[in-house]
Amino acid sequence: MIHFFNRETLYCGGSMKTFVQIRNILENHHIPYRYTVRNRMTQWAGRGTMRGRMGSAGQMNPQEEYEIFVHKKDREKAAYLVKREAGN
Repeated sequence: MIHFFNRETLYCGGSMKTFVQIRNILENHHIPYRYTVRNRMTQWAGRGTMRGRMGSAGQMNPQEEYEIFVHKKDREKAAYLVKREAGN
């Protein structure tokens, strides 16, 4: 089981395509993982949210950050598989 103290970040970035690709690789190889998705435009910055104060400025993609965690013992294998299969 993956907990806060035994996990390492495998991926942290803004590409949903890469996020999904890495998750598929991990699932295909039966490597357990956890993930978080944070929308940086909803963070409070004084009065209201950043998006409420500034708008989306014509951006089609929300400013989301994806992070995938794996168990420390699986980190090396997972990184190798992602590099081999996704080219990341």
